Order: sequence, then structure tokens, then C-alpha cells
Amino acid sequence: MAKEKKVAPAKAAPRKTPQQSKPLFTFETLAENQEKLFKYAFIIVAALIFVVRPFFSSDFGPSGDELTHKALGDLSYNYITTLGHDDSLFRYDPTGGREDMTLLQNYGPMLEVLSAAVYKNANLNPFTTRHFILTVFTFLLFFYCGMAAYKIGGWRAGLIAMLFMLVSPRLLGESFNNPKDPPFAAGYMMAVYGLLCLVSELPRPSWRTIILAMVGIGLAFSIRVGGLLLFPYTILFVGLALLMNDEWRKHLLALDFRYYGRLIAGIAVIFAGAWLIAVACWPAAWRHPLTQPFHALAVQSSYPTVISILYDGKVIGSNEVPWSYNPFYISATSPSVVVLAFFLGLALLPWLRKTFKGYYLFMVLFVSAFPIFWIIYGKSALLNGWRHSYFTYTGIAVFAALVFEGLFRIVKPKAVNYVVAAVLAIGILLPATFIVRNFPVIYVYFNELVGGVKGTYGDYNIDYYAASMKPCADWFVKNVPYDSTKVIVCNNGGELNECFKMDKSKFMSHYIRYRERNEQDWDYAVFAPQFVDPEMMKKGFFAPKGTIHKIEVDGCVIACIVKRESKEDHVGIELLKKNDVMGAIPHLEAAVKEDPNNEIALMYLGLAYAATGHRDEGLNALGRALNISPNYQMAGAYYQRISGGQ
Repeated sequence: MAKEKKVAPAKAAPRKTPQQSKPLFTFETLAENQEKLFKYAFIIVAALIFVVRPFFSSDFGPSGDELTHKALGDLSYNYITTLGHDDSLFRYDPTGGREDMTLLQNYGPMLEVLSAAVYKNANLNPFTTRHFILTVFTFLLFFYCGMAAYKIGGWRAGLIAMLFMLVSPRLLGESFNNPKDPPFAAGYMMAVYGLLCLVSELPRPSWRTIILAMVGIGLAFSIRVGGLLLFPYTILFVGLALLMNDEWRKHLLALDFRYYGRLIAGIAVIFAGAWLIAVACWPAAWRHPLTQPFHALAVQSSYPTVISILYDGKVIGSNEVPWSYNPFYISATSPSVVVLAFFLGLALLPWLRKTFKGYYLFMVLFVSAFPIFWIIYGKSALLNGWRHSYFTYTGIAVFAALVFEGLFRIVKPKAVNYVVAAVLAIGILLPATFIVRNFPVIYVYFNELVGGVKGTYGDYNIDYYAASMKPCADWFVKNVPYDSTKVIVCNNGGELNECFKMDKSKFMSHYIRYRERNEQDWDYAVFAPQFVDPEMMKKGFFAPKGTIHKIEVDGCVIACIVKRESKEDHVGIELLKKNDVMGAIPHLEAAVKEDPNNEIALMYLGLAYAATGHRDEGLNALGRALNISPNYQMAGAYYQRISGGQ
């Protein structure tokens, strides 16, 4: 019987790769050896940022808001460690009844509590400790901006983005001692990078990516309630990505929860975990863990504190800023190379979408543009500078880096490629040299597009956070012998005194308004240009006579130390206040003779002359005071009254 012929089984047709297994987002890379070179460069620069920056944290004194946030951290630490028994936090009123005492309770104090735990238990200086921790934490800002650019454009783009952040003097300067805005930007950018990774791994993201996004959102949320934005961002970015893919859209519209089981579970973990991270160190949220963040968001969105700010040469209320306030500050105080590359990128956006994945570009632009739009649309109150909007700069810097990466890829002639590299190098070196020259008072930076600090001096608030107090304190301790009988005054006394403590000095200053400086008895004064008539600054009348040391940036006085050689003005003013007009005049005349630019002595001398019937001499003195300080309201009011014959 013939053997049955074996028939080889037919080969199974190759299984089609499901559409969902294909990565939605890919990007072109450099040659392998070049990519490795930039990867190593990225790692080296990141390591240097992490290791070196903390060594410079002690060069920074407390920022203006840090005094109250330090107290908030101390009280929050006491509340947490006593499990709520020490609730003095909820009776803390740093404003003396001027504002809502619950305002600070709307800030997440995670970093403040961590710092308090360290310096209270290790017996360290509070601000030295705080600045070290802030500096370490804000490493995330530089690192994840670089990682976001790498995710889209490779390691060279990542390196450029990280360098752009490093040479941005505003953010770099405040990353040492601003306890809210740069740290929030750091958490925000970590979350954005986590969302980029999440979208790239759809529809089944890894748990590693889920945890990354959760921690980033949680950290941002734990510092400022604006982190709530990242929750709808997650839904928006994931939802749009699913709708863009035919297979994913089919399962989504069919409500195929089994297909999206991992994704649904991951988003639930992100939201729940981030919320727990946010409220873990937030006493007010301990009491109302679900509702307090929303209440805080409502308060922060219509910020109730109104202060006077200097903008475009005019003093206005912080609730009266024009719509262009944020766009101007971002474009005027960011490195020119970043600003120009950003706008060039907008013009080249159709081409960039062909070079990189357009959805990633959308995400990066959205996380910057939407908050700026919302601030303008909601007419939010904005304080000095644009520090509340620093987090919006992260996407701008990443996008600018991608523009350069795109130029490097498309430009074929080597000569032109070298030109692009030279522009990039010069653009980085310009703000870098500013940082080196003016450290640590670097956040006062204005770029070349608006004439630098010199071109904007007197038009905008300069050292609103009193960063100049630390170098002033350092110089004072080194050059002025301690004498307990000498009286020191300062218009940023709280910050200066903490700087003295950081230097382990016995010096102590008393607060004084700059406009009232000659009405008190003192021997040394430290003045920053806060609430100084901007016209006096423009005309060179700041710093005053007797200045023995200046903190200058690009030839502009940021702070000064004054030694009082004569108290004739003080004596004359005191006599005038006691109605001894004839006795006051010789002292005031002597003060004006010694310092013809003493607008305060001139104003009081004008009053004294007018009171004795010498109307013309009085108007002359008052006019001279107004010529020095055109915004001197008291001198102006008396000039109008006397000239009108009243």
C-alpha cells in the first residue's frame, strides 16, 4: 500500500500588525555617533547644573515674599507634626488686618514644610537651608525642559533647550530664592514631559510613565494651585490623540473600556496620586481635601492683593495692568535668541510640522499660550514683573530650541550651518556674560531688544524682590566696623536683617521709607530703588549724596549704602515740625548747601520760606525739589497752594 504523501501544512499568512501597535509619534534623529555625542553633552551639563548651582545658593538673601512664606512653612510644619493640635496657622495674619488673613492658606506649602523640617531639626539658618532646597528642587526646571525638547527633536534639541533655560536670568536668578514661581514651573515642566511620554505610549502607557506624570502634576499642584490646570490638560491631550487615530477612535466611540483598561486605570492613578501629593503638606486641605483646592483656585484667579507697580514709566495698580503686560515682559526680559527664535518658529510652523510631529508642537505651544491667553482674557491682577507666569516660558524655550534644531537639519551648505551655530552661540553667550558680570543680582535683566537694563531703567520695577540686600549686607559686614550705637535704616529692612543673620552679624536695621529718609535720625542707610521716583532714577539722582558703596547693573544703581555725614536736614525738619520756623531755616539752608539735590530738605526749606513771607524764595525751593523729583506729591501740592496765593 502506497504511503500516504504528507502534505506540508500551509504557512500561515503573516499577521498584520495592528494599527494600534505602531507608534503614533516618531522623529528623525542625527547620525548615531552624533546623537551619542549630544547625549553625553546633555548628561554632563545636567550633572553640572545639579551639582554646581547649590554652591551658589548662599549668595542669595530672602526674596520679598519669602519672609511670609517662611512663616507659613513654620506654622504648617507645627500643624502637621502635632496632627492639627497646633492650629495657630489659621490665626496667622502677616498683614496686620490690611488683607484677608486666610490668603496664604491658599498656597500649597510643600517646599516650605520640607525646609522647616530640615532647619528646625538640624539647627541651621532658615534661609540658607531654604535656598539650598529650592536650588536642588528647581533642577527639575532645567532638566525637564531639556527632556521635553529631546522627546521631540533629539539630544541636540534637548541640550539647546536646557541651555536656554540656564541662561534665562530672570528664572535662573529667582530659582534660588523665589519659593513659588520657579518651583511651580519645575513641577509644571516635569508634568508636561510626563504627558508627552504618556501620549507617545498610547493606548497602553507604561506604569513608569504614569508615575512620572503623576509626580510632576502632584509637585506642581503642591506648590501652587494652578497645578489644577494639568488635570484637564491630561484629558485634553490624551483625548485628542485618541481621536486622531482611526483604530483608537473606533474603540473610544464604542466605549470599549476593556480596550482602554490600562489607560483608564493609569489616568485614575495619575489624578488620585497627584491629589494626594498636593494635599499631603497642606493644612487647609487637610480640613477640606476635596474643596479647598478649588476655593484656592478661585481666590488666586482674582488675586485680592493690589500693589503699586511701575510699568512703562507710570505707577499703576497691579489690577490695572494692560493686556500687553505679560507678553511685553516675556519678550523684553527673556534672552533675545529665545524670543527671536520663537517668533521665527511661528512663521515657519508649517515647515516645522513636517520636520517634527505636529501634535507634540501643539502640546508645547499650548502649555505656554493657553495660560497667557487666560490671564489676558480674565484680566488677572499681576504683581511686579511676570514671575507668576514663569511656567509659561518653559514651552517657549522648548519651542525655540526646536526651531534651531530644525534649522540645523534643513540647512545643507556647511557655511550657512556655521552661521546658524554662531547665532546660537552668541545668543547664549550674551545673557551668560550678563549673569557672570552681575551675579547674584541677575533677575533684573532686560534684553538687547529693549536696550538692556540701562535702556529701561526708571521705566519698570527693577529689584522688586530685594536681591541686592545680600551683596549689600556682605559688603557692610566686611567694611563697616560693628558699633551698637550706630543706627542703620533701610527701605527693605526685613530682607536686610535676615541677610545680616545669614552672615552671622550683629548688625540690625530699622525700616524707613525712601521719601522720609531725611526725617529720621540715622548713621547708615541701605536703599533699594523701591518706591523711588522713577524720574530721579532717570536723571541720576539715585543714589543720594554720601553713598559709600553701590550695587550696579550695567552702570545703573540697583542699591546703595549711604553714610550720613551731616544731620542738618533732620534737625531743621524737627524744628519746623515744632513750629520753630526761624530756627529751622539755617539748618535746612546748610543741608541744601551741602547737598543741592536733597529734594526733601528743599521741600521743607520752601515751606519755611513761605511761612515767613518769602513767597518767591519758597516757590524757588519747591520748584527745585520738583525738578529733582517731579513725582514728589507733597512738594507739588504745596507748590500749587503757594503759587495760587492760598
